[in-house]
Amino acid sequence: MNSFRKILGILAFILLFINQLQAQEKDDITAEVFVFKNVNVLPMDREEVLEDHHVIVENNRITRLGPSAEITIPQGAVEIEGRGRYLMPGLAEMHGHIPGEDQVQYAEDVLFLYIANGVTTVRNMLGTKFQLQLRERVRKGELPGPTIFAASPWLSQEAIPTPQAADNAVREYKSTGFDLLKIGSLEPETYKQMAATAHEIGMPFGGHIPEAVGLAGALEARQTSIDHYDRYVEFLVPEEAKQGRSNGFFGSGIIGLIDRERIPLAIEKTLEAGTWNVPTLSLIEHLANEEEAEEMIKRPEMKYMPKQVLDGWVKFKNDYVQRDDFQPDDTAKLVEFRRELTKKLHDAGANIVLGSDAPQFFNVPGFSIHHELEMMVNSGLSPYEVLVTGTKNAAEYFATPEEFGTIQPGRRADLILLNSNPIEDISNVKDRAGVMVRGEWYPEEKISEKLQEIEKRNRGN
Repeated sequence: MNSFRKILGILAFILLFINQLQAQEKDDITAEVFVFKNVNVLPMDREEVLEDHHVIVENNRITRLGPSAEITIPQGAVEIEGRGRYLMPGLAEMHGHIPGEDQVQYAEDVLFLYIANGVTTVRNMLGTKFQLQLRERVRKGELPGPTIFAASPWLSQEAIPTPQAADNAVREYKSTGFDLLKIGSLEPETYKQMAATAHEIGMPFGGHIPEAVGLAGALEARQTSIDHYDRYVEFLVPEEAKQGRSNGFFGSGIIGLIDRERIPLAIEKTLEAGTWNVPTLSLIEHLANEEEAEEMIKRPEMKYMPKQVLDGWVKFKNDYVQRDDFQPDDTAKLVEFRRELTKKLHDAGANIVLGSDAPQFFNVPGFSIHHELEMMVNSGLSPYEVLVTGTKNAAEYFATPEEFGTIQPGRRADLILLNSNPIEDISNVKDRAGVMVRGEWYPEEKISEKLQEIEKRNRGN
């Protein structure tokens, strides 16, 4: 019996020793230290390039940065060569979508497409509990992907037909763990109650503006964000001028009737409300351009999307151009107006964040952000000003400027290493050497391998 007890004691000691080794190994992984050596840093809290710096990352956070001559590289650190390269914060897609539980593989692919393009934060603008599960899996490191802020299911009149239903839904979605409310079509009184409850419990709400509420009503309610510049055109068109015409797609049917003298009033009301705008310029520009839908799906990034998604995009555009309220000249005017509004809102100091509405209308997740960046530059903003909307501004939208969006000690290690300076040319954001997401390093070779897997998978669909 004594011998048996001794054997059990020895086995228990061995198991304890193994557990301690495993715990130590886990701690070693968690505590992995990286250094970006001799890199040019774009801190994004100011328009400046910090040349020849070392940036130290420990435990998923930026801990130190400074001139390379003044920073000692920790022993055993993983060294990433940055000489001649540029390090900037990761980008935020502030109007993105992640597929649901009926498309699990597609959803996981979408998450990687985001980070492959330097998108390290996504505000998922329509969700279910499945996206909450993905959010947690990503947070725990079980699944590669950007940090997710998850919107609630669509708040429509069918879903919440009364003010009381709105009050109940807002409280339920808050307790369930959603980060914000996605607004759809609501009656004015229902919308008013939704907004009141949301403000009471600290729940952001954004997306569309119900037609009966209008831009003025949404701004009076201090809607957190307006996406796609929804209802701005309607605000600028006097009711008597509409003559029974349909508003069309985001105002395309009445764009020729706008009163330009009302633009300063719209901007003033936006500033007073403190509301954020997510322009999603590509949403309209992809539909308005003269390129045939069948040609658009031949773009290089389309190979990462399932065939049924591409087929849906082609059908939507072909159906759209056949609509009675579609007029090429008016749609072109809408594109120019949205660019003008972007510039005027920005110059007035209004809140703007980057978003492309992917995967919608030829917007491949991650890749579409680069189209959006270029479109915003085409609106008259400088490359630096545009990059601010996808970095520093995004963190300010979430009221967490100390978490991400700039390169400073204490910030989450969401970083993009570029081969060229994006402040000189916005297209240089695509010229990556790698991406770091919450301290995990993805060199471009690793990204390419995973993209090849996604491409191969979608060839079979």
